[in-house]
Amino acid sequence: MTMDAPQSLVDLFQGWAHLYSKTKAVSMAVTYVHFAGLLLGGGAAVAADRETLRAAKEADPLRADHLEFLGSVHTIAISGLVLIIGSGAMMLLADLETFWASKVFWTKMTLVALLLANGLVMRRAEQLAGTAPVRAWAQLKWTSISSLALWFAILLASTILAATA
Repeated sequence: MTMDAPQSLVDLFQGWAHLYSKTKAVSMAVTYVHFAGLLLGGGAAVAADRETLRAAKEADPLRADHLEFLGSVHTIAISGLVLIIGSGAMMLLADLETFWASKVFWTKMTLVALLLANGLVMRRAEQLAGTAPVRAWAQLKWTSISSLALWFAILLASTILAATA
């Protein structure tokens, strides 16, 4: 059973849908921003997750340095997510009828929501590291593994969506 997009939304964004579908430069620019956000946010997150898994095996002085590093990486990852969400919304609004009915699209949105929730748990674990390091580093390890899995699952969903939309 497919769900149809609300006609009022389709009508509201008809002008944008027309511009996006008829102006190659616009659709390419939006797609580029989407991929750039994925590369920026996902690339920073994957590199940081890898380093977190390595730091989890180290002693406290190295862990403290890594926690400082993570703070700077979150800004980059969040910037990438902002680009992904903004450009993704533009793509959605350009073809509401297709995406609204797509199980792959809603799966991808669920994965993005899980990634954001995982990021919140990761931030809390970073804050907890000063007072409860054993618990915090266990959480950091699992949130890093989850982050890696989610970023790659989002990439897979994006690939499937691009091939089927």
